[in-house]
Amino acid sequence: MSFMQNSFSLKTLGCKLNQYESSLIAGQFLENGWVSKPFGESVDLVIVNTCTVTNKSDKKCRNYIRQGANFSKTGKVLVTGCMAERDADYLSNIPEVFAVVKNSDKEKIYSLIKNITNDVISIKNNNSIIKNIITPGLINQKEYPLPFYRTRGLLKIQDGCDGECSYCIVPAVRGKPVSRDFNDILAHAKRLIDSGCPELIFTGITIGKYNSNNKNLADLIKRIADINGNFRVRITSIEPNHVSDYLINILSHEKICSHIHLPLQSGSNIILKSMKRHYSISDYMKVFEKIRKVNNDIALGTDIIVGFPEETEEDFNLTLKLVEEVQFAYVHQFTFSQRSGTPASSMRSCPVKDILERSVRLRELSAQIGLTYRKKFLGKNLSSIIEKNKSKNGFKAVSSNYIKMEIDGSAINNDITGKIINVSLTSVSSKKNIGVLL
Repeated sequence: MSFMQNSFSLKTLGCKLNQYESSLIAGQFLENGWVSKPFGESVDLVIVNTCTVTNKSDKKCRNYIRQGANFSKTGKVLVTGCMAERDADYLSNIPEVFAVVKNSDKEKIYSLIKNITNDVISIKNNNSIIKNIITPGLINQKEYPLPFYRTRGLLKIQDGCDGECSYCIVPAVRGKPVSRDFNDILAHAKRLIDSGCPELIFTGITIGKYNSNNKNLADLIKRIADINGNFRVRITSIEPNHVSDYLINILSHEKICSHIHLPLQSGSNIILKSMKRHYSISDYMKVFEKIRKVNNDIALGTDIIVGFPEETEEDFNLTLKLVEEVQFAYVHQFTFSQRSGTPASSMRSCPVKDILERSVRLRELSAQIGLTYRKKFLGKNLSSIIEKNKSKNGFKAVSSNYIKMEIDGSAINNDITGKIINVSLTSVSSKKNIGVLL
């Protein structure tokens, strides 16, 4: 088996950090003459970058591994990511898998493929377990990946988490918080800006834990936002207990997107305590009120878990009440899914009927308040980035306050793809939003 034709595809599951790391992997192959093709086309090498946040995630990853093998000319795939970190032995025994690479070794995947031998494949064909076949002695190389199949650029600033959330497996597969060097991030940010990237999306596992060279997250955001150039910075998900007054104050900076994502998980203090979240509802609301004072129009998004073990109707009603009070721009809703190896997996489950009914109620409320938020901006000029609409012919725009709009493709051309332009929001509905270029 060899990789002489030099074509590859990448399937990425899970979080934005995985997406960033996939762009790093892809960049190494592209710089060495390989051709990238969408997942689903016939290629020499298929890489599946996995997620293991829930048992359902594992099932999805297994399906993509088997699909990927059908698209690979060798009939086998390379697997990396958090499932590879957690379950390397299991993955190594899947016939369609020829290599399992853990998170800490993702940067070495190109070197692995470059140095791979027929012996490795023959070992695999004899059904031996390959736990982690990274060639000894390979060195980590500093890389500044550009967007891969994207317009906006992901900027990794840290990895790992030391939280103890009772439902979460992430600390076990990502390790303790580690911050990327402050100056290294600046260099990467400048490369993205110089390449014409219109938006830098901060990513990590717990970005609020960032600390390098005596600089915290707010210091980093402010320093990058002050760089010359036509671009903007988007802060993604940050724990409410990690939000400082300094960070809130810089949200008014003209280059910082009018958008922040604060995971709530539940509107009940009893459930938050059972989840081992490190804040109360009162703490959350104080942060929310401070943010609104700085920017009343900011898009505030959140995560909510429905049906956490022992959640009562009263607990859930408290969640609905808080969602309505805050008026989130959007809600990412998750049905509780047991993750083996976490404390919550041994707790008493909610009745399935109750979970399904609650999910419908929250989904309806979330759609309603999201629509209400977007209606506030009808007829207004929104600073937006133009992107190609992958699912349809035409283009879409993503505003600073995270409103996604469809744009008539006949009105624009590729010359403005990836540019920041003003778009007027002309129509909103639960299914789609329409914008017109100004």
